[in-house]
Amino acid sequence: MGISPQALIEKFQHALDNKWGYILNTAGEKWTAEKQAKSTNKMTIEYGRQWINHYVADCSGLFAWAFKQLGGYMYHGSNTMYKSYCTSKGTFSNGKRTDGVTLKPGTALFTGTENDRGHVGLYIGGNDVIEAQGTKAGVIKSKADNKKWTWWGELKGVDYGGNVNQGFPEKTGWHPTVRRGMKGDDVRELQSKLYKLGYNLGSYGIDGDFGRATEAAVKEFQEDHKLTVDGVAGPMTWDALDKAVQNVSSKPIEKKYAVCIHGLDKTQADALLTKYPGATCTEE
Repeated sequence: MGISPQALIEKFQHALDNKWGYILNTAGEKWTAEKQAKSTNKMTIEYGRQWINHYVADCSGLFAWAFKQLGGYMYHGSNTMYKSYCTSKGTFSNGKRTDGVTLKPGTALFTGTENDRGHVGLYIGGNDVIEAQGTKAGVIKSKADNKKWTWWGELKGVDYGGNVNQGFPEKTGWHPTVRRGMKGDDVRELQSKLYKLGYNLGSYGIDGDFGRATEAAVKEFQEDHKLTVDGVAGPMTWDALDKAVQNVSSKPIEKKYAVCIHGLDKTQADALLTKYPGATCTEE
């Protein structure tokens, strides 16, 4: 089974939420003052300094990074992406495929000509696209009906099968992405699972409000399970949470017992205490 569209969208949303920048020929690295000083690219020299200490990627580099994070591979180069890494593709106009078929979230949108498609973004549902636009703007959200998008392509390695609703397949066990600032039953479910696994939710506990303590608990869980530590409960975090809770629930409860022995003298009692650390003794 390939990468799900929603997992791919989540990686792009992560880059958007964390204010990633754009540097030509990068794919998810952290930009530094040293790298900036060595750059010879005109746009990087002019605008790149704002991205120091930010993660950066160019338009197709963002795809390459996201696929790598999800265990797949995507070529770093928009023209070759369209020509060799799309399972189906075609022309696009005014926010729609020209063949009349509904555009699926997780589809790549391209600009350019028949021979040179120089830019690419990811359609995430509705009328929205996430793209690494350029060195001046970085990673942004734009609109699919922008006239610049003239080609679409469904990408190799992405499973577009099943029912799709705004980028997320309708299936049992699916959870919406929740992040700091959100409230409601989905947040409460997240908190309940974290609490069951022993994570600290702060003084407010399971209150359905995704605050600082819940974000810290999510980050701790993500670190413990070798996930991207961003404090956002997306598909991969939910999946790991569900499995962890299921494992806890399936373990038999280990019963504990206490033994009380009467009539011992002090020597006998002291001897037992040395054999069982943590045991207590009271005088009868």
